[in-house]
Amino acid sequence: MEGKKVIKCSLCGETTHNKRTCPQKPIDDIFKRDGTSEEYIEESVTILPRKDILINDLLDKQAYDIDSDIFEVWLHTKRPCLLKEVKYTMDTGLNKESVMLYLRIVGDIDAYY
Repeated sequence: MEGKKVIKCSLCGETTHNKRTCPQKPIDDIFKRDGTSEEYIEESVTILPRKDILINDLLDKQAYDIDSDIFEVWLHTKRPCLLKEVKYTMDTGLNKESVMLYLRIVGDIDAYY
């Protein structure tokens, strides 16, 4: 009795996959070939201005090394201060919980102080 025939990938020779699913399969070019000239296809991305503002805020969050939980509280409290002020409060030695409390209260600071 003969065993099963071992099927190998025709690109790399491994037995765990086939040519279609090979991780070493070359990626198809993303440009259109037309005779001797090559025309690149460009895809435009349209993003809403509000999403662009969010992206910029996230870039600032990364630059200031602000924890995601603190950033989320800052955002949900309708951005009561600049992110550089959040970083300043973190640098003063306040722990995470206190910084989050600061963000919840700072919008009403005139009522308290």
